[in-house]
Amino acid sequence: MAHLTRTARTARTARAARTARTARTARTVRGSLGALVLGAVALAGCTTPDPDASNPGPSATVGADARAQALWAHRTAYVGDNSKVIALVGDAGFGPAGSYALSLWTTRKPYAVTIALTDPAKPFETTDFSAPATLLLGTVTNLDAVHVTAAGQTYSMTAGEASTALGHDVKTLGTDRAALDEYVRSLRD
Repeated sequence: MAHLTRTARTARTARAARTARTARTARTVRGSLGALVLGAVALAGCTTPDPDASNPGPSATVGADARAQALWAHRTAYVGDNSKVIALVGDAGFGPAGSYALSLWTTRKPYAVTIALTDPAKPFETTDFSAPATLLLGTVTNLDAVHVTAAGQTYSMTAGEASTALGHDVKTLGTDRAALDEYVRSLRD
């Protein structure tokens, strides 16, 4: 009989310990959930956009220095360097990835990139593609032309046209960091 009493006491003690652990766990879970909800509410207030504010888009929000750094880091000698050309198209400001498709003409001169806009941010006819085209022509050494298309419309710029507009060889943007920095800063004005 003493053995049964000891077993009953052990069982009761074990149940009491489990109940205490369950209660502690429940308090911890409730406390954690409360903290998460409070944190989410606080952050929602900080991150809710102003509906009256305009959204300038990713390329406009990147600082000139960061943009120039990205362009400099991705510059390449060849149109056929797919990954760098893809990065440069984004860095130059043609829009977020997924809003265009690229075609690279790499088999013979004139080497070209065609950017087919699939989801233009604004009407094609009101968009000035000269700055991003100039940046792309300047940072890809053997690139001769940039073509931008959307809904049957086309914008084209050659390296010669970009050089004339700049007043110096566009390829300098890919060989002289100071020239690239100066040009990118001029775009903010």
